[in-house]
Amino acid sequence: MAIRLRYLPLSDVTEGMVLGAPLMLPEHGVSTFSLPLGHVLTDTNLHQMAVRHAEFVCIQQEDTRSDDERAAEIAESEDRVRHIFRTADLSEPLMARLYGAVLAYRRQ
Repeated sequence: MAIRLRYLPLSDVTEGMVLGAPLMLPEHGVSTFSLPLGHVLTDTNLHQMAVRHAEFVCIQQEDTRSDDERAAEIAESEDRVRHIFRTADLSEPLMARLYGAVLAYRRQ
Protein backbone atom coordinates (compact mmCIF):
# COMPACT_ATOMS: atom_id res chain seq x y z
CA MET A 1 0.00 0.00 0.00
CA ALA A 2 1.43 3.36 -1.05
CA ILE A 3 1.20 6.26 1.38
CA ARG A 4 0.73 9.88 0.37
CA LEU A 5 1.48 12.84 2.63
CA ARG A 6 -1.09 15.63 2.51
CA TYR A 7 -1.13 18.96 4.30
CA LEU A 8 -4.72 19.60 5.29
CA PRO A 9 -6.35 22.54 7.03
CA LEU A 10 -7.30 21.63 10.57
CA SER A 11 -10.99 21.94 9.64
CA ASP A 12 -10.55 18.96 7.24
CA VAL A 13 -8.70 16.74 9.72
CA THR A 14 -10.79 14.10 11.48
CA GLU A 15 -10.41 11.65 14.33
CA GLY A 16 -8.54 8.50 13.27
CA MET A 17 -6.25 10.18 10.73
CA VAL A 18 -2.53 9.42 11.09
CA LEU A 19 0.15 12.12 11.32
CA GLY A 20 2.57 12.10 8.41
CA ALA A 21 5.08 14.32 10.23
CA PRO A 22 5.71 15.22 13.88
CA LEU A 23 3.45 18.02 15.08
CA MET A 24 4.84 20.77 17.31
CA LEU A 25 2.79 23.81 18.31
CA PRO A 26 4.67 26.67 19.97
CA GLU A 27 3.23 29.40 22.14
CA HIS A 28 5.40 32.49 22.62
CA GLY A 29 8.35 30.59 21.17
CA VAL A 30 8.00 27.61 23.53
CA SER A 31 6.68 24.24 22.37
CA THR A 32 3.50 23.61 24.34
CA PHE A 33 2.03 20.69 22.42
CA SER A 34 3.59 17.95 20.30
CA LEU A 35 2.64 14.63 18.77
CA PRO A 36 4.96 12.10 17.07
CA LEU A 37 4.99 10.91 13.47
CA GLY A 38 2.45 8.11 13.03
CA HIS A 39 0.22 9.23 15.90
CA VAL A 40 -3.46 8.38 15.35
CA LEU A 41 -5.42 11.54 16.07
CA THR A 42 -8.19 11.56 18.65
CA ASP A 43 -11.03 14.01 19.24
CA THR A 44 -9.09 15.34 22.26
CA ASN A 45 -5.99 15.93 20.06
CA LEU A 46 -8.09 17.88 17.55
CA HIS A 47 -9.54 20.03 20.32
CA GLN A 48 -6.05 20.70 21.74
CA MET A 49 -4.78 21.69 18.29
CA ALA A 50 -7.74 24.04 17.74
CA VAL A 51 -7.21 25.71 21.13
CA ARG A 52 -3.56 26.27 20.18
CA HIS A 53 -4.53 27.72 16.77
CA ALA A 54 -3.08 24.98 14.56
CA GLU A 55 -3.76 25.74 10.91
CA PHE A 56 -2.40 22.82 8.85
CA VAL A 57 -1.54 19.23 9.69
CA CYS A 58 0.52 16.71 7.72
CA ILE A 59 -1.57 13.55 7.34
CA GLN A 60 -0.76 10.12 5.90
CA GLN A 61 -3.32 8.87 3.40
CA GLU A 62 -3.49 5.76 1.28
CA ASP A 63 -2.46 6.70 -2.25
CA THR A 64 -5.22 5.30 -4.46
CA ARG A 65 -3.86 6.83 -7.68
CA SER A 66 -2.64 4.51 -10.41
CA ASP A 67 1.02 4.59 -11.44
CA ASP A 68 0.03 6.49 -14.59
CA GLU A 69 -1.98 9.07 -12.64
CA ARG A 70 0.86 9.52 -10.17
CA ALA A 71 3.41 9.96 -12.99
CA ALA A 72 1.17 12.48 -14.79
CA GLU A 73 0.71 14.54 -11.62
CA ILE A 74 4.47 14.53 -10.94
CA ALA A 75 5.23 15.61 -14.52
CA GLU A 76 2.65 18.41 -14.29
CA SER A 77 4.07 19.56 -10.97
CA GLU A 78 7.64 19.52 -12.31
CA ASP A 79 6.54 21.56 -15.34
CA ARG A 80 4.97 24.12 -13.00
CA VAL A 81 8.15 24.39 -10.90
CA ARG A 82 10.27 24.80 -14.06
CA HIS A 83 7.92 27.58 -15.18
CA ILE A 84 8.17 29.35 -11.81
CA PHE A 85 11.99 29.17 -11.89
CA ARG A 86 12.27 29.94 -15.63
CA THR A 87 14.13 33.24 -15.05
CA ALA A 88 16.19 32.04 -12.09
CA ASP A 89 19.95 31.66 -12.48
CA LEU A 90 20.36 27.98 -11.58
CA SER A 91 24.14 28.28 -11.90
CA GLU A 92 24.00 30.03 -8.52
CA PRO A 93 24.43 27.30 -5.87
CA LEU A 94 21.82 28.70 -3.47
CA MET A 95 19.19 29.05 -6.21
CA ALA A 96 20.00 25.57 -7.53
CA ARG A 97 19.51 24.10 -4.03
CA LEU A 98 16.20 25.94 -3.62
CA TYR A 99 15.04 24.68 -7.01
CA GLY A 100 16.02 21.12 -6.07
CA ALA A 101 14.27 21.36 -2.71
CA VAL A 102 11.06 22.65 -4.28
CA LEU A 103 11.15 19.89 -6.91
CA ALA A 104 11.69 17.22 -4.22
CA TYR A 105 8.82 18.60 -2.14
CA ARG A 106 6.43 18.71 -5.12
CA ARG A 107 7.24 15.08 -6.02
CA GLN A 108 5.71 13.83 -2.77
